[in-house]
Amino acid sequence: MLRPLMGLVVALSVGCLGDGMTGSSTVTGAYTLRTVNGAPLPYTIVGSGTAKTEIIDDVITLYEGGTYAESGHSRTTVSGQVANESNTETGSYSLFGTSVTLRSSDGARTRMPTIDGNTMTVVESGMTSVFTK
Repeated sequence: MLRPLMGLVVALSVGCLGDGMTGSSTVTGAYTLRTVNGAPLPYTIVGSGTAKTEIIDDVITLYEGGTYAESGHSRTTVSGQVANESNTETGSYSLFGTSVTLRSSDGARTRMPTIDGNTMTVVESGMTSVFTK
């Protein structure tokens, strides 16, 4: 009588544990920035017209083993003169439920985005950035 009951408990436990993010293999891959504060790219961070800074693109790639790399581009326009900039960052990440903690290699930055399916949402400095795989 106990064996069938134990088998049911084990089966239900395994089924329930498989529903959430349980390891890096479920979240690995490249997440491409789609919107900032609900607006498409390029997104103007500050300024307008001939004096502004814009986010052009950004990709966060989560790798097996708990490391990540981020690569993006921004554009600054001052008095009509345009300067393009490449931005890169590497570091480590850890998972806790639907939260991911990204820690830059130089220790200067820690972010805690959430992941829901193929969507990563980063809320930082008053901006909500949505990335998708």
